[in-house]
Amino acid sequence: MVQQISIVLLLLLYATKFHFGLCSTNMKLFCNNKDRYALQMFKLGVLNNSHKLPTWSNEGDCCAWKGVHCDNITGRVTRLDLKQQYLEGEINLSLLKIEFLNYLDFSLNGFTSLSAPFNKTHANFSSIQFLDLSFNDDLHVDNLHWLSQFSSLKYLNLSEINLQNQTNWLQSMALHSSLLELRLGSCHLTDISPSMKYVNFSSLLTFDLSGNHFVSELPYWLFNLTSISYIDLSFNLLQGQIPKNMLSLQNLKSLRLNDNELNGSIPDWLGQHENLQFLGLSENMFHGSIPSSLGNLSSLVDLSISSNLLTGNIPTSIGQLFNLRTLFIGGESLSGVLSEKHFFNLSNLESLVLSAHFAFDLDSDWIPPFHLNGISLSNTVLGPKFPEWIYTQKSLEYLEVPNSSISSINGDMFWRFVVNITQLNLSKNTISADLSKVTLNSELIFMDHNNFTGGLPHISVNVIYLDLSHNSFYGPISPLFCHKLGKENSLDYLDISSNHLTGGVPDCWEYWKGLSFLFMESNMLNGEVPPSMGSFVDLIALDLHNNSLSGNFSLDLSNVRNLEFINLGDNHFSGRVPTKMPHSMEVMLLGSNQFEGNIPPELCNLPSLIQLDLFNNKLSGHIPKCFSNIPSMGGAQRTSHYPFEFNLYTKGQELEFEDYGLLRTLDLSFNNLSGEIPAQVFSLVQLQTLNLSRNHFTGKISREIGSMKNLESLDLSNNKLDALLGILDFVVLLYHLTAQAKVVMLMIQTKETMMMKLSHSTLGWVLVLQWVSGAFVVLYSSAGHGGARIFGSLIMLLIKFLYLLLSI
Repeated sequence: MVQQISIVLLLLLYATKFHFGLCSTNMKLFCNNKDRYALQMFKLGVLNNSHKLPTWSNEGDCCAWKGVHCDNITGRVTRLDLKQQYLEGEINLSLLKIEFLNYLDFSLNGFTSLSAPFNKTHANFSSIQFLDLSFNDDLHVDNLHWLSQFSSLKYLNLSEINLQNQTNWLQSMALHSSLLELRLGSCHLTDISPSMKYVNFSSLLTFDLSGNHFVSELPYWLFNLTSISYIDLSFNLLQGQIPKNMLSLQNLKSLRLNDNELNGSIPDWLGQHENLQFLGLSENMFHGSIPSSLGNLSSLVDLSISSNLLTGNIPTSIGQLFNLRTLFIGGESLSGVLSEKHFFNLSNLESLVLSAHFAFDLDSDWIPPFHLNGISLSNTVLGPKFPEWIYTQKSLEYLEVPNSSISSINGDMFWRFVVNITQLNLSKNTISADLSKVTLNSELIFMDHNNFTGGLPHISVNVIYLDLSHNSFYGPISPLFCHKLGKENSLDYLDISSNHLTGGVPDCWEYWKGLSFLFMESNMLNGEVPPSMGSFVDLIALDLHNNSLSGNFSLDLSNVRNLEFINLGDNHFSGRVPTKMPHSMEVMLLGSNQFEGNIPPELCNLPSLIQLDLFNNKLSGHIPKCFSNIPSMGGAQRTSHYPFEFNLYTKGQELEFEDYGLLRTLDLSFNNLSGEIPAQVFSLVQLQTLNLSRNHFTGKISREIGSMKNLESLDLSNNKLDALLGILDFVVLLYHLTAQAKVVMLMIQTKETMMMKLSHSTLGWVLVLQWVSGAFVVLYSSAGHGGARIFGSLIMLLIKFLYLLLSI
């Protein structure tokens, strides 16, 4: 009987298991209706949501929607991961009503606004442990009070969103005792208290405030958080010294204080942080010597202490850091001799970056203990011979030895060695070698300011950036440009300027359509510019100045849609001023040629033009009145910056500029222009330099000249102007000029009057002279530096007073 009962029970148990197995196999859990509703409310704020969130349909299971994760048992939404989905619009934090949501990631999108609930009755917020809104660059958040409701928050990342209107941001986060990681990098924050009475970050492990705008002492309270292991305060304007209470941070693994204004010495006790792996102190104002105690940081992986005011040599104890992978030390005042002891135990070193007046005392057969992937030894004394030990580094990705006193290389051996290196920098040495039979293969090549000779080298399809300027290359350039590479090349930037290259410009530019920057100035090139130079697609800058090029420049560049800079100056071009330029053109430097005829009105159709230099040509006729239609010289503000230098003639002087982002110039001097100067020219209120000297202009100077508020240099001399500038206009002009805290040059000469003003309000001297009826009237003169500041201020006040008085 008992046996029969047992058999029955076993059958029942089996049947029960089989029944539930079938149920669990066929049962499908759908997401909770409340969760679905909250997700749909969020979707309404997403722009173009049907395209960006195609799986988020109104029907079906929301647990199957992209980025939505649900619990396998309850079907409730627990995670929402929409990282880098190119979403735009509004983040509606009604999502926080999802009761079991603990993970929310909206990073790397394009959201521009945030709608946050402020009703403190939403107890569901306690589930959120991970919140990441970072890298929504156009997102402005004006209120962070809602953060105080996240009682279980462990990870918060708001990096790269705009919090500039937050004054109490720290108080909004300081109550989260559960917080482990807080990242607020590049949030436009400006205020941080050096001391706080109450900060409840008792569990905090990671604190990132890098890339903000803090101008204050270091937040000393931060160094009382004994649990912390990662601190990043880099790229701010923090001041003061490293506090000694940092000694209590025994768990500290990473300290990044680089790119601030910290001072004092690097404390010797810093070497007691045995767990420290990353130490960044570069770009500050630390002085004194590098403490030898840093050699005790046995766990250190990354050490960066460059660009400070440190003096002396690198201590040999640094050579004991066997875990070190990156060593970055440099500074103008550092010097000394580096021996094998400095590198003795650096067997794990991968990147060596030294920039200082270091010399090397190494055996010729020295084999380093490391295998580097990168070497940068700028401004050191490596030479005169290229070091043999570098040849032992077979895995280099970059080799940078600029300005390192190298004059000779083992030609065949060297070029075989660097063939697979991605970035090669040999600039500002005195290396002499014939490169006519060399093929360069690196992607980025800097070989400028050396003594390389022979014909130009060949290049492979891998080369992207090539600077061979300021060398002694000679011969034609056609072997480089007309050598077809077999497939499309990658060259984007080419500079072969300041060499001894001769012959004509070859007609094979169709092979180089991808060039963005082309510099061939200061050579001895001659002949006409070939038609194929109009085949560029992506060209931004073209510089051919200071050659012997001639003929009509009839090249049609109107379809080169990105072209912004062209310099044809100091050649022998003739005929009409070129007009077939794209609307993107910003700088046209055509001075010192033989262009003739009228100034073409087509130039007025270049809306981005900020510099026009027609200095020293054979132009005649009148200045086009349509110049006032050029918005970038008139009312529009435009700022551009270019990574190259160029020369500009103004007032008979050649000036060199590295960045002309704010310099707006019109130079028509040394021509045969005539007639009256149109009032429209003086309405170009954005102009900073205007030079119309040495022409044949007649008539009155328009009173519109007083509206040129940004003018820094004005030269109307050596014309035939015949009217005295009115006292009101003169004072108005002086008022605007003296309002500029810059050097200002003004030269106006007429039959009846000559006015000259030279001022520098920063140094404090001002000289203003006006020639009236055969005598100079000295408005103010001072040549000193002390009292000149006071008198300079007084004369500016006087000019302002006259300006206000005459304006009534």
